[in-house]
Amino acid sequence: MDPQTDSKQREYSRAEVAKHDNVKSLWVIRGNQVFDLTTFHTDHPGGSDVLLQFAGQDITEVMRDATIHKHAIQAYRVLKDFYIGEITSEERQDHPTSELGKDEMDCIEEEKFLDIHRPLVIQMWNSRFTNEFYLREVHKARHLPQPAVFFENKFLEMFTRTPWWVIPMYWIPILVTLLVLGSEYEPANVMLVGFMFGLVSWTLMEYSIHRFIFHYDENLPEGTVAQGIHFLLHGVHHFLPMDPMRLVMPPALSTFLGLIILGILCCIFTPGMIHAVAAGLTTGYMLYDECHYWLHHGTSSNKHLSQLKTYHLRHHYKDYKAGFGITSDFWDNVFGTKFGTPE
Repeated sequence: MDPQTDSKQREYSRAEVAKHDNVKSLWVIRGNQVFDLTTFHTDHPGGSDVLLQFAGQDITEVMRDATIHKHAIQAYRVLKDFYIGEITSEERQDHPTSELGKDEMDCIEEEKFLDIHRPLVIQMWNSRFTNEFYLREVHKARHLPQPAVFFENKFLEMFTRTPWWVIPMYWIPILVTLLVLGSEYEPANVMLVGFMFGLVSWTLMEYSIHRFIFHYDENLPEGTVAQGIHFLLHGVHHFLPMDPMRLVMPPALSTFLGLIILGILCCIFTPGMIHAVAAGLTTGYMLYDECHYWLHHGTSSNKHLSQLKTYHLRHHYKDYKAGFGITSDFWDNVFGTKFGTPE
């Protein structure tokens, strides 16, 4: 199977590939084909360290090994984009076919959804996808080594990109203001109770928003408008889960949602307690957004954090209909939405 047709196709010896075994130049062999993963290893869902273990080596059987991590066909679709050449004819090896009856690369379907190299919003607007096709394709992860382009217009595009550090920079002053204003109405002990109530309440809100709003999948109305809203709210995150500029919520959207929540709080609590609960919710939100970014791009030797990362990435790469908790699986346990079998 030849993913790239090139009359001047490069050939490499296995010894030559073996020299590219570090973060500055990371190559691998898969099915007698050579792939340059230098720009991808930091985005690898399992972490950079996992790829570095096999840098410069043949990973054909490694990708099939269930004891390490059996890769889905979608992983081969991502790998295909990093193809740079072939192993020399003298060093080519025969590999058994997969359990699918043919090589995994031959199982990759032709892309019929969105072109990740072109502005995405106009493609969605001009699309005529059925819901069945849209939901199936949008939940198949793709990869780009750089942020995707939403709009051709650079001014509009600017508002679609949010670095992780914008969240604390924007929300911490608001958090401090809430606490200072609230302290004029209630003593510190009452403020603490309200703050903790808001912080704990956020965990349920996080779960509920993710499950019932972001994943309003099965009941999504047919049509381009509904699909476009779904795509912008959360679908694009499943489509391009490692895009570093689309992992935290833009302040314009989070402020709009925050004002709605603040209005609800004003109908329930008295001044002081409103501020305290809002501060707790704001803190929970900031921790959630920063944690979410880390789950996609961070690494840790801490067992709990590693398990949390694996849990969330399973939601992206294995089963998007379960595992809605981000900062913990507590509410998944309560509402029975944990993954069916352990991984």
